[in-house]
Amino acid sequence: MSDYMASLHKLARRDEMLYLPGHGGVVRDAPNFVTQYIRHREGREASILSRLRKGAADIPTLVRAIYIGLDPRLTGAAGLSVMAHLEDLVARGVVATEGVPSLTGSYRLLV
Repeated sequence: MSDYMASLHKLARRDEMLYLPGHGGVVRDAPNFVTQYIRHREGREASILSRLRKGAADIPTLVRAIYIGLDPRLTGAAGLSVMAHLEDLVARGVVATEGVPSLTGSYRLLV
């Protein structure tokens, strides 16, 4: 997640108005597009931290708390997204888990 966010912030400093992505349609307002992606990821991190302020949790618990009304077929993908955030939060010393971050770990807030 830290590499992804760094790349988004790098894009945000550029002045292109048009993106031609490898999939999806043409992006005609690139600065706004990148800003929305950054805000979305920052919001997801805030949701994870908010839930962890209530106590330690595993990834399935976090997914249920954060992704209200999620199509059950997307639960695995949501879990991987949460895992990416948790790996970053552990590396930054904001969240802890026993051993290395894993899909089966329990996570707790440090700060």
